[in-house]
Amino acid sequence: MMLKQEEVFIQGEEVISATVTIPEQERESYPAIVLIGGTGGLNRDGNGLGFKMNLYKDMAEWLTTQGFVTLRYDKRGIGKSGGNRNSVGLTGLVDDVTAVVRYLKSHDHVSQDILLLGHSEGCIVATLAAERESVSGLILLSGAGVALKTSMQEQAHFLLEEVERTKGIKGMLLRFSLNEKSVIGKQQKLFKRVTATDQDTMRIQLMKFPAKWLREHLAYTDESLRERLVQLNVPKLAVTGDRDVQTNVRHLEELDALHAPNMETVKIADMDHMLKHFADEMTILDVKKQYRTEIREPLHPQLQHHLMDWLKRKGYLN
Repeated sequence: MMLKQEEVFIQGEEVISATVTIPEQERESYPAIVLIGGTGGLNRDGNGLGFKMNLYKDMAEWLTTQGFVTLRYDKRGIGKSGGNRNSVGLTGLVDDVTAVVRYLKSHDHVSQDILLLGHSEGCIVATLAAERESVSGLILLSGAGVALKTSMQEQAHFLLEEVERTKGIKGMLLRFSLNEKSVIGKQQKLFKRVTATDQDTMRIQLMKFPAKWLREHLAYTDESLRERLVQLNVPKLAVTGDRDVQTNVRHLEELDALHAPNMETVKIADMDHMLKHFADEMTILDVKKQYRTEIREPLHPQLQHHLMDWLKRKGYLN
């Protein structure tokens, strides 16, 4: 299927620069999916400084070949979007999604169905945005119902466990620099510092840190996010891979235990946080190296299968 791409500028609190991808068929309108990216300085395509995965570009273009208008955007202060990436809080990120949804609701090629697809932190943003602006469904990849604080704490513990398992001189050196005091203690100190200030940013080891962003995240717990998902009366699909070192796949069981209507969960074997196939030993020490080896790999085929199965069963595609 041929695709049409256009760059648009959406006026929210700041100007949001986005790419809208439209199927080239003989239809007037299509259901739409908004892609909401994870943490850090990645742009609309899923790329950042020295890191070019094209994760969201690939996802958007694949979904468009399946019959969806997709919209992916640069977060505030990144790429061509306005604003300051260090001073925007979680609330600002949610505001931007609501502005994007409102834009799509008046788009000539978009039918009444608009879904949010969040990845990693984007799962939290999508959940909160769906409370503010009505949408037709949620797709939550690698992070459904999990607060940022929980993910940060789990990653810290996973790191310490991996360091403890590392053998030889490398293990000795790692244990000297990465121990409970330096990892857990440092993290707890960070949480205390951001909650003790009302500043948007602060200096940590001479680097600007987005204090407002973390402080607003710390206001949410796993329980409060799961409660919101239960109350959202739209179809919801939560997918996590069992090779994900940034989000524990066991959190899907906590969602299952809620027995919430309109909620489905899928655990995918040998899928990592970048939604790619990975069957080797899980590592957080070398995870960036791992992701770089996967740059040209396609999205996990089982992820594609489950997404299309759910989208068809829920009636988004005729």
